[in-house]
Amino acid sequence: MLRDYEILYIVRPELDDEQLQLAVASVDKLIDNLGGTRQKTDIWGRRRLAYEVKHLREGQYVLTDFQLEPARVPEMEATLKISDTVFRHLIVRKPEIKRAAKGATQEAQTGAAGAAGATGATAETGLEPELEPAGTAATEEEHKE
Repeated sequence: MLRDYEILYIVRPELDDEQLQLAVASVDKLIDNLGGTRQKTDIWGRRRLAYEVKHLREGQYVLTDFQLEPARVPEMEATLKISDTVFRHLIVRKPEIKRAAKGATQEAQTGAAGAAGATGATAETGLEPELEPAGTAATEEEHKE
């Protein structure tokens, strides 16, 4: 199962534009070789580092969004650690958008206009909502227990 990731890596500052493009292409090729798919690459350009790293005070930042099998991420990190052109990198798994969360927000929006007293039966279960008598409305905490 492919997961969404993004990698921010810093390339050596002394590389010219052509060499930078070759470094970006090598990272893209690494993603492809590991069975991943690239989605988007943004070259941020030369920026000053917050602190000196390997006697360097600036670097060229590149951000790439991609999809990859989770088991292949350590292999990618190991390959980047021995790279001559990339001297820092950070791979972050992007949060997944859950279908249940989308359904809950839609249900909350439509539920405000719905009938009062319904306990929120869903179309997935196919059950009819239970209605309680007006004087015995239970709180949400009681339903959770």
